[in-house]
Amino acid sequence: MFKVNKTAEPKFFQEFKKKHSLSNWNQYDSYRYIKQQLREYSLFEEQELCCPYCEIEIDVDTSETEHIKPKDIFPNEFQDFNNLIVACKSSKRCGNSKGSQWSSDFINPVLENPQDFLTYDIKTGEVRPKNSIGTDYEKAKVTIDILNLNDKRLAEARKNFILGNKYSIDYLEPEGEFRTLKEFMIENKDSITSV
Repeated sequence: MFKVNKTAEPKFFQEFKKKHSLSNWNQYDSYRYIKQQLREYSLFEEQELCCPYCEIEIDVDTSETEHIKPKDIFPNEFQDFNNLIVACKSSKRCGNSKGSQWSSDFINPVLENPQDFLTYDIKTGEVRPKNSIGTDYEKAKVTIDILNLNDKRLAEARKNFILGNKYSIDYLEPEGEFRTLKEFMIENKDSITSV
């Protein structure tokens, strides 16, 4: 899970909101072009074509707009640009796993750096809490569970990535899929090559 560095709200979205006084997200279905334009903007300008939750590469067709704070629970934030990211459409993890679940302990990738709370198990590919006790542990545990970040296929993909790249860590590019896993591998190179 990576930090999303939001830009200023794009002018096209500001103008759309001024022109159309919508009262909920479902009304955006009549304006599909703006939803697509928002996804494109976020993917290219803020997320480097990756889901911030699972870090898998996505595009406009394999993604959806995600409300970090669920629109059902926080109806006044349904079009707050800083509450909108783009997530993968996986049916068992990320935004679809989260749905309308909310906890104040959930790590908000716009406001907090998930790497302050999360780390990796190099043998299993699973995401783990960085700390073993306290508030940071709780935030990590809640976030991992809500997003199902240890979905079997996802953990296996991370494990295979570690195994497939453990002898070429020096050549890993920091962008793209699994960016925080790559950073973790670079920082822990010695322990990874001994696995």
